[in-house]
Amino acid sequence: MKYLSTTLGVLLLLVISCNQPVSLVMPTVSYTPVNDGATLRLTWTMVEKATGYTVYVDGVPHSIISGIYSYDVSSPAKLIQISAVAKSSESDKWSLTTTVKKTSNVAVYSTADSQQINHAFYFDATGTAIAIPLTQASDVDFVLDTTQTAGAIQLRSPNSYDPVYNTKNNSSAAASGTNLEDLTIAPVPGAVYSVARTISESSVYSLWLDPGNDGWSAEDHFAKIKVAALSGTSVTLTTEYQTVPGLRWLISD
Repeated sequence: MKYLSTTLGVLLLLVISCNQPVSLVMPTVSYTPVNDGATLRLTWTMVEKATGYTVYVDGVPHSIISGIYSYDVSSPAKLIQISAVAKSSESDKWSLTTTVKKTSNVAVYSTADSQQINHAFYFDATGTAIAIPLTQASDVDFVLDTTQTAGAIQLRSPNSYDPVYNTKNNSSAAASGTNLEDLTIAPVPGAVYSVARTISESSVYSLWLDPGNDGWSAEDHFAKIKVAALSGTSVTLTTEYQTVPGLRWLISD
């Protein structure tokens, strides 16, 4: 009986010890777009005492066994999180929000309107779209131009002029619908994009901003716009900009 009690005591201690919480630090994560910006590759460093990791994609958990320190998110998502796990313990979650930055009521005027000065727009470091005059040549991302068409307004890249406003090679592609939220990923960079495109009211467009004029790279940015109103020379835009460089996901918040 004495030996049985001792054995039971040892087993109880083992059970208690196996269920003790483990202190885990939050993973250190880096990320980079791959597959021409369609996929976001996550990598992280090993967390001491972790027996695995959990990647959450819009709240849905994906278990990763110990010894694997990368994961590819291949479909557009709003929120990505990663935690380290061990037994019943879980670390704090590393998080990345990948929804687009929205700017409403961006008022821009075509180059045909000499009474107005804001004939272009650009995206600042936060992804906010701002209407600007062409005198801010180095900032220009797109010009609303009428010089090449009879009255129709074109969205033109700043490097499509002679002389150029700047060397950014920016372009647009027409979307099939008129609902901005329905466009969740920009098209693959290629012939579908044009540096000069005629725009129309209520239409939606993808934007590819290629500052290095070197094809797709992880330094590029993607956005989508809707022509909310077009009257004469006046254009009102709604823009949504992906702040993660190189990523083509365009999920609205």
